Amino acid sequence: MKKITILASVATLLTLASCKKDQNGPSDQKPESMDQLIVPDSFNWKTTRNFQLTIQAASQGIVEVNSVAGPSFQKAYLQPGQAYVMQLTVPAYEKNVKLRFAGQEVLLQLDGNTNLTYSFQ
Repeated sequence: MKKITILASVATLLTLASCKKDQNGPSDQKPESMDQLIVPDSFNWKTTRNFQLTIQAASQGIVEVNSVAGPSFQKAYLQPGQAYVMQLTVPAYEKNVKLRFAGQEVLLQLDGNTNLTYSFQ
């Protein structure tokens, strides 16, 4: 009986020891220096995007251009009937900005167009 237990234990150990995980996929080698990094030519290194925003209003007041999360990017004083043009730089991850003016709040989409306009009524 002891022989069978010993043989079963040895067979189990040999079976477990012979199992190896195949590593045919790409290796996860970390570069040791910046020179070893491989970056595609199409990679966009910019962390910001620039827009030209033209805003008009029927009354005077302060307009705020805010992130959807809350922080303010820019503020400007609007005169009635006059277009105000601002150069707006936002983080590249931003997809929308909020415009606040005289109790109104508008969500403006930041799409591929770099010239944005909005008119408050």
